[in-house]
Amino acid sequence: MAYGIHPSFDIIGSAGSELAGKRIVLCITGSVACVRSSEVARLLMRHGATVYPVMTRSACQLIGPDLIEWACGYKPVTELTGAVEHVALAGNVKDKADLILVCPSTANTIGKIAGGIDDTPVTTVVTTALGEKIPVVIVPAMHEPMYRHPFVLENIKKLQKAGITVMMPRIEEGKAKIPENADICQTVFSVLADNALLKGKKILITAGRTVEYIDPVRVITNNSSGKMGFAVAQAAKNMGADVTVVYGKGSVEPDSSFNVIRVNTADEMKEAVEKELAAGKYDMMFASSAVGDWKPAVMSREKISTRKNKKLTLELVPTVKIIDGIKKKFPKVFLVAFRALHDLMVAFRALHDLSDKELLSDGKQRMKIADADMIAVNDVSKPGQGFETDTNAMLAVTKDGKVTKLGFASKYDIARKLLSIAEERICRRR
Repeated sequence: MAYGIHPSFDIIGSAGSELAGKRIVLCITGSVACVRSSEVARLLMRHGATVYPVMTRSACQLIGPDLIEWACGYKPVTELTGAVEHVALAGNVKDKADLILVCPSTANTIGKIAGGIDDTPVTTVVTTALGEKIPVVIVPAMHEPMYRHPFVLENIKKLQKAGITVMMPRIEEGKAKIPENADICQTVFSVLADNALLKGKKILITAGRTVEYIDPVRVITNNSSGKMGFAVAQAAKNMGADVTVVYGKGSVEPDSSFNVIRVNTADEMKEAVEKELAAGKYDMMFASSAVGDWKPAVMSREKISTRKNKKLTLELVPTVKIIDGIKKKFPKVFLVAFRALHDLMVAFRALHDLSDKELLSDGKQRMKIADADMIAVNDVSKPGQGFETDTNAMLAVTKDGKVTKLGFASKYDIARKLLSIAEERICRRR
């Protein structure tokens, strides 16, 4: 019997046109969360997408391929044949995919993708897509102990470094569960909109912490790791920007693909930032470093002996406020920028145990003092939002009064959203 258009196609575009004309490959692996895959597929279709399913053998043991065919309107690829399905979907062909969504992804699949192993239809499609520079979104789902495995977390970082968006799971009932369907759909919207958003843009980022010397070996410092700054740097680079990072101390070891200027003290960071801004036409500056507030009035030239000194009294003086002088000292650079627009200054403040209302009030006040165009404020006292974590949550406030709440997510995902907000405000000034 000959069949016409699949009946499931009748829902395409019924809820919106955000994904109209987009071809999305939905890769399904053997996590029990695959019971949600048909729902995710249908939601993407309702927003205009055409969804092509690919399943691993393990996924087929949990849900039937017939269900996925019903949901998407296409028979799922469950093995690679002479039709070279991976190339047809994600290779250098005319009608290749716009995005690959691995939902859900097991720890096994994450490890294989990170290691370049292609032994399932899903991993081979992803490898082909990465080679063709097609954006990839991965949605992990597994038991919490598996997700907390140091090698799994290391593999996730490796994927993010390669430009893959990894959505943070919800930790509930001892399991790392996939986010809500609407959140997955929204991430797909953002990635497709943002993937080349900053192409041709030049961004200066400060990251890490500064140190102030008491003597040649002892310092005053803080706990900033540099992870937020390098999340912004990685996201900006993946979105097409030319990135320079002025880096103090931190736990991040940047690779050679980043242009990094190393500094120690607040004065050194200020000098490096001003030198860069004076020499280059930067479109944005993200001041995400944690610059120490105090430094010794006098630094001892010799190591202070604990044998000779039973007590030590230090006189401290304030360090330089780097962001407060940017707009004043470089008005022409901001006005005559790469895009002949005002350059954008984004200041980060870390506050302790405050409500959103208090965060917002303090952020607006700090933004006014620095004359910044945008400020991202977070509360470091809350779990997963402090220094040295891989996750965060923030309020983003722009000079024109727009407030955006960025919910708990990886610092990389937060960074993408901050960059998108920043670029949107620049576009409005054109």
